[in-house]
Amino acid sequence: MARSRRGAGRRRAGALALVLAAAGVTGCGTFSTGDDRGRAVEIAERVAPGELEVIGARTLFPQAGGSEVSFRVVGDADAVVRLRVDAEKSDCEGRDCAERLTAAVADARREADGFRLMRREFGACGYEVHGLSADGTGPWIAAPVDAESVRPLVASVGACLERWTRARGGAAPPYLSVKVAPPERADGLPGDPGLPSLVRLTSGERLGRLGSGTYHRVGFRAGPGGRLDRDSGEIDLVQPFEERQRFAAAVREAAAEWLRTRAEPPLPDAVTSEFTGVWKLVPGRVDRFGGWVLYCERPEGERPVCPGRHALAVTVGPDGALTAEPRAFRDVREGNGLLGLPDEGDGAPSYAWPGP
Repeated sequence: MARSRRGAGRRRAGALALVLAAAGVTGCGTFSTGDDRGRAVEIAERVAPGELEVIGARTLFPQAGGSEVSFRVVGDADAVVRLRVDAEKSDCEGRDCAERLTAAVADARREADGFRLMRREFGACGYEVHGLSADGTGPWIAAPVDAESVRPLVASVGACLERWTRARGGAAPPYLSVKVAPPERADGLPGDPGLPSLVRLTSGERLGRLGSGTYHRVGFRAGPGGRLDRDSGEIDLVQPFEERQRFAAAVREAAAEWLRTRAEPPLPDAVTSEFTGVWKLVPGRVDRFGGWVLYCERPEGERPVCPGRHALAVTVGPDGALTAEPRAFRDVREGNGLLGLPDEGDGAPSYAWPGP
């Protein structure tokens, strides 16, 4: 048996050696950023002499060949320029590298100007921007969310977003949101102060710290004429995965019990779907949450499942227990097609916090 394990170990080592040898044949750029970094510096000196300084490089292997090289812009504490370059192919994502870098510098300056505008307008509202989500869902701020502060928070975030959208010019996006972390979570955030702001504020480590526990997201929609609708503000409760799973399971259990014993008429075979909606704070409360639970009158199929034929609008407490009578909305899904949850026009509850 020992001989067999030694033989297997030699075979694995041999296979690894073949992989590494193959990598050597195709070029060391597969694992190293050195050649790509050097090529990027050459291009930068030709396109923008003396204006760019390399601050980092990361390999794009295995998704692609080459590396992404990052530059700071001399004299700009916020901007970051990113160039994807493959020294072996002598191109940058299939385009001439000088053209690609020229466009990247222009994009970086524009993004930095946009960030400075955001920082200025949020600062005027009393909020420091602690992070910027890579998915474009808006800035992170820090503020308490409790019974006394929540209504002023929604109003001030709405005023701040309105101020920011006016300063940007043009119509407001269809939806804007701000992520709100507890104040203590914003203390001692990671990030090298010597790096450009748009590197520091978007780093995975920093965003991971801000979102490491439960937080809230305050969102507003655009109204007629592309102006922010100050009466549309809603607050989402965002929980870590395991906590969210426990909470959703408790809600589904409470909803299933209500369907089987207290609905009119009772549905003794009712089952709930795994789907649960985004949980929103009920206006005026920080300890009541509204959302959706999908259900079927009975399990379906050979392997009993519930695709979610009908929906319950529920209000629950922090433990997932029902705190008000649910409202049933039938036929929200036809067959295995798309889900169509009702809106306020269909009698669904509103979770908007009216503006001042």
